[in-house]
Amino acid sequence: MKKLLLIVMALFMGISSLFAQTKRVTGKVTSAEDNSPIPGVSVSVKGTTIGTITGIEGDYSLTVPNDAVLVFSFVGMKTAELPVTAGLEHNVQLEMEVMGVDEVMVVAYGTQKRRAVTNAVTKVNSAELEKMPVTSIENALSGQAAGLQINTGSRSGEANTIRIRGTSSISASSQPLFVIDGIPQGDYQMGYAGNNAQTSPLSTLNPNDIENIQVLKDASAAALYGSRASNGVIMITTKRGKSGKTQINLNYYSGFQEATNFMDALNGPEYTELFNEAYFNSTGVENILGNPENAIDTDWLDAVSRKGMISQYDFSANGGNERTQFYTGVSYRDEDGYTIGNDFQRINIRTNIDHEVSDFFKIGTNISVARTFNNRVSNNNSVASMSTSGILQYPNVPIYGDGSEMYGPEGTYYLGKGVNPNNNIAYNLLNEVDENIHEAITVRPQITTFGEFTFFDDFKFRSEWSLDYIDLSEKIFWGLNSGDGGGSNGVSQALSYRNTNWITTNTLSYDNVFDEKHQLSVIAGYSFQENRLEQSNVTGEQFPNNDLWTVNNAAEITNGGGSISQFAIESYFARLNYSYLDKYLLEVSLRRDGSSRFGADNRYANFPAVSLGWIVSDENFMQDMDWLSLAKIRASYGFTGNAEFLTSSTNPRYAVAANFPALGLYGGDLDGSDYGGNPGLSPTQLANPDLKWEQTAQLDLGVNLGLFKNRIDFEADYYYKKTTDLLLDVQIPASGGFTSIAKNLGELENKGWEFALNTRNFVGKFRWNTNFNISFNKNKITDLKGEIIENSISRAMEGQPIGVYYTVKFAGVNPDTGESMFYDLNGNKTTTYSNDYRQIVGDPNPDYIGGITNNFAWNNFDLSVQVQFVQGNDIYFDAGRFCANSMALYFNNLKDQLNRWQEPGDITDIPKAVLFDSTNRQHSSRFVEDGSFVRVKTVSLGYNIPTQLLTKVNIRSVRIYTTAYNFWTFTNYRGHDPEVSSEGTLNVGQGIDFFQAPPSKSLIFGLNIGF
Repeated sequence: MKKLLLIVMALFMGISSLFAQTKRVTGKVTSAEDNSPIPGVSVSVKGTTIGTITGIEGDYSLTVPNDAVLVFSFVGMKTAELPVTAGLEHNVQLEMEVMGVDEVMVVAYGTQKRRAVTNAVTKVNSAELEKMPVTSIENALSGQAAGLQINTGSRSGEANTIRIRGTSSISASSQPLFVIDGIPQGDYQMGYAGNNAQTSPLSTLNPNDIENIQVLKDASAAALYGSRASNGVIMITTKRGKSGKTQINLNYYSGFQEATNFMDALNGPEYTELFNEAYFNSTGVENILGNPENAIDTDWLDAVSRKGMISQYDFSANGGNERTQFYTGVSYRDEDGYTIGNDFQRINIRTNIDHEVSDFFKIGTNISVARTFNNRVSNNNSVASMSTSGILQYPNVPIYGDGSEMYGPEGTYYLGKGVNPNNNIAYNLLNEVDENIHEAITVRPQITTFGEFTFFDDFKFRSEWSLDYIDLSEKIFWGLNSGDGGGSNGVSQALSYRNTNWITTNTLSYDNVFDEKHQLSVIAGYSFQENRLEQSNVTGEQFPNNDLWTVNNAAEITNGGGSISQFAIESYFARLNYSYLDKYLLEVSLRRDGSSRFGADNRYANFPAVSLGWIVSDENFMQDMDWLSLAKIRASYGFTGNAEFLTSSTNPRYAVAANFPALGLYGGDLDGSDYGGNPGLSPTQLANPDLKWEQTAQLDLGVNLGLFKNRIDFEADYYYKKTTDLLLDVQIPASGGFTSIAKNLGELENKGWEFALNTRNFVGKFRWNTNFNISFNKNKITDLKGEIIENSISRAMEGQPIGVYYTVKFAGVNPDTGESMFYDLNGNKTTTYSNDYRQIVGDPNPDYIGGITNNFAWNNFDLSVQVQFVQGNDIYFDAGRFCANSMALYFNNLKDQLNRWQEPGDITDIPKAVLFDSTNRQHSSRFVEDGSFVRVKTVSLGYNIPTQLLTKVNIRSVRIYTTAYNFWTFTNYRGHDPEVSSEGTLNVGQGIDFFQAPPSKSLIFGLNIGF
């Protein structure tokens, strides 16, 4: 009995002691600005999962340990910490967070506080980008930063057309340099030549692994990347571990996607009516296709399109202690394209580790592996593309046979002649989907390891080694009854691409403050990069059936090839930053690059830059202006370079030539140099040992303003960019056996204005932030020495913007005859079409671009709305020559062609329907259209479950959300979509739309859980 009594007493004392170690505290959270209560503030115990959120009146109640430290956090306010004291009531006031002034910006080979930045650098909010269900992060960047223009394509994993402050070259790349965790990425053009698209350097990067994105726009900001920075730099930093309790995040979303828009084509009866009329006007034969009311009606676009499902699963964990921090993430994405047969899967694994070996030595590594599987479809500018044939295909023929003699066996695909006389059906699209195969598998490991040694307190030496390896394997098969394979009883190709890119970078840096007035930061470094691309391919024909489709089953091997190409870049660089009294700022930098792409006498070039800044608001004469939080004036000038030759083909010969433009090259049988089966060599390229870098000089003048305790943040920039020594393929007389040679010739310029405005409209219980940006750019070619560069109807010519449309000017329809009319060079109208009448009729470069994002929050709800706009650009609707030509061909036409001229006196801009009338499908300004648009890019609504409900089950946070992406587009453009992206990211040829497939719009539902 005594033992039992002692046990009971011990238990009672233990329980009493336990309760004595905790206490229940209450309090209220208010704004330091106006004492108003703040609901929705997260109140947690530091280092634990214990927490709650404040109620409508800012009040809270929480049981905590006696020695607890309370952490109060709220979006837009400074985080506050409050130790628990003897009292029960713990009130706190939160101060508004100073917008942007103290935030850290990632710059070339380092970081800077935004206050000290003297360059044109824009930070993109990665939290906003995470709300968008995109395959590649570049698709989400449109409208996010002033001066950044992105024309997104429709196919997953392929490069989009991206421009920063306009197009800076004619024949070299105008794509910006991407730098991920300090490692420059390449725009590798890899893949089947029929797709003719570069692989995006971001397609294997999981957007949820991104910590922040910086856009370096002026020469001073980008100069330390020298020879590759003429087109700007986009720097991406992935997430890293933070010391403290390990945090685990689970994210999942699922939904559907479909095309933003499809052109409205004629149905079967309408097509029959218009074709009958065109045939009669051409031959005098009436009702060749019979009564329109009896016509078959097939909607081919509907047959090959769908609502594709999207799902993505993400797991990440980060944590560590004072010595070691880690971040690891795993992601899986499964995406069905809106076109039948187009699917995409990706798995990402990433681990970032930082470890302090001692107080003066730190090591770390970034390891990522991505694998993608893509069922590809034909490229945008292809007749075999679903977005093309879905319009052009005859709507008065069936998909399947019906057992009749005309249409074939019931249940089989109809592959015979169309109802149109003497003309075969172009493609039965569903048969193409079933018979053709195009599988692309990419495996991409990226590894970076570094060591950092600190000595004499102020010096740091850092050495980095990185490897980026891409293995792309493609298998293609055109079936026995397909449009491309039928004539050869099946065609199969196997293609392999291996790209190895390794970089080493070594830097020595020094940072110190003298007399509390002078701050000096210096960095010097050396970098070496080597890139090697290996390609091979083999083609076979004559297959027994569609099931045995790999090349080893071919009866005949008909083609094969391969190539090895490589280049190297050696770099020396240095930068000095000096600040006096933290308000007078100076930055000077120099990079010297050497490239194997140029001749021995011109391999090296220097790229200097300088920038100045003055924080005027810190001057004594400004101290009475309480409404002015920050006023900074800055100016920069510098030089950057470009050596990235463009090639619009993946033919191995041209891939090699792009890396050796200065050399004389020879080729084997690929160039037809064999004779009677005997091997031989023939010259394929003229040498030019004087070839050197393109160089861009850029001036930037900017101002930063912070008003009313930085609730308003304004930024404005004026810039002038001049590119000289343009890299061009200059035409020469063909009598010497060659038609062109690579030379430095010509100049072009870009100049414009950029504005960005960020405001906190409401703070407190209801919160509303707005981010707005707009930019204006004018491009002009100032000197080409009389050369004219053409690509279809696009031209590069002196005195004009790059890529202007140069063709015959349409003068309308003759109301008496229904014939098309054109202007001659004297401005007179004529019904005669002639290339001699060609003139400038359009410009693909926009007058201005921009975006606006509004973020709202009330209690636990949040709403984000982002809008993107592009104004003043022209699009050449090249598809119209085939589908808006008054039935000049057998192909189907758009519904607007029903408004054609039919009798004298008709006033219309659509000519008389006449079959085989070539005039109606000739290049002319009739197909130049306004490409302006406004797109509601994202609408995202979320709800955060109250913390007090989650702590009971040891969950840190739960957010439920839904997002509509690309759902609304406002435009007058007739094509599928106004956001036209040039295949191969070419500069002369922008804005030409030959049935480009539209981007997708999607609706998803998601769940984020944090532990």
